[in-house]
Amino acid sequence: MSTERDPIFGCERWTGKLDRDGYGFHGRSRAHIVAWERAHGQVADGLELDHLCRRRNCCAPHHLEPITRAENEKRKSWRYRARRKLCPRGHELAKNGIVTPEGGRVCRACNRAAESKST
Repeated sequence: MSTERDPIFGCERWTGKLDRDGYGFHGRSRAHIVAWERAHGQVADGLELDHLCRRRNCCAPHHLEPITRAENEKRKSWRYRARRKLCPRGHELAKNGIVTPEGGRVCRACNRAAESKST
């Protein structure tokens, strides 16, 4: 997969073709779905992947979280996202959180862990 790492926010930004909605396109699927499946297997039925960073062309598995459609709709609101206290891996966002230009909230501790795994 063709990605470029964002050193500030930890995103793995897709450098290939984007679909009309701005998602990375890999073969017949969206690139973030392919990245998740390579790292974790298929997304469970009834769940969809949320980009914690709010960047549609991000393929970093640690920036993705499988959630219900209802939860994904709630997370479109900054007010709702801002109330989250913990990242999906349990780190406190008050100490470790960083806000992306798109209004997403990602965890610096998770970014460091992902960076150390990739090197």
